[in-house]
Amino acid sequence: MSKGKKATANVKIEDFIIRNRKIFVCGVAVLVAAAVVVCVVFAISDSNKKKDLAAIDSIEYSYVSKSGGIEEDAISSRQAKAEEALAPYLSKKNVAGVRANMLYADIAFAKKDFTKALDCYLKAANASKKAYTYAECMYNAAVCAEELSKNDDAVAYYKAAADDKDFYLASHALFNAARVLELSGNYSNAAELYQKTVDSYSGYEWANLSESRLIDLRAKGKID
Repeated sequence: MSKGKKATANVKIEDFIIRNRKIFVCGVAVLVAAAVVVCVVFAISDSNKKKDLAAIDSIEYSYVSKSGGIEEDAISSRQAKAEEALAPYLSKKNVAGVRANMLYADIAFAKKDFTKALDCYLKAANASKKAYTYAECMYNAAVCAEELSKNDDAVAYYKAAADDKDFYLASHALFNAARVLELSGNYSNAAELYQKTVDSYSGYEWANLSESRLIDLRAKGKID
């Protein structure tokens, strides 16, 4: 475009802006108003989240405080009160929902209600898959699934937990996945995971145990 045409184009744009100044001013006002609304929403959301977390902290404190040596009836009473208080937070998709479901799952696990515990651990895990709590929840879900004889699910959950290399029980999770496969009679896949544990966690206790399992399986002719 020549300088003359460019100048003409600029004049036309300026004329358009001047003639429609109110439209642009209103547009800016709308954007500013929208920004204010977003800020207010985030502020309210953050405030609500803090309130929810504070409430869950209070519920947890009441549940575990001075619990050593208390009678079984008192324990059951605390569990019931905590479950009732946690109920409104279980459907939340933020960190409060994660915390609430994890605590509810812990209580259910203590009561040996593995079905409910499994459900809550999975809800907590899926609410925030990028959170550091994801692997822990998947590991606990695997334990519950194993208690319920859902071995295929247990293997899947253990492997999901083991995928997080920063998880402090990653080597144990991988070993457990192999162990469940072995108990299910799936020796070849069990051997693969035992070997993976050996290769990935050399020197760890669970790598040493995996090596022992591989030796035993070969000795019994279960694997080559």
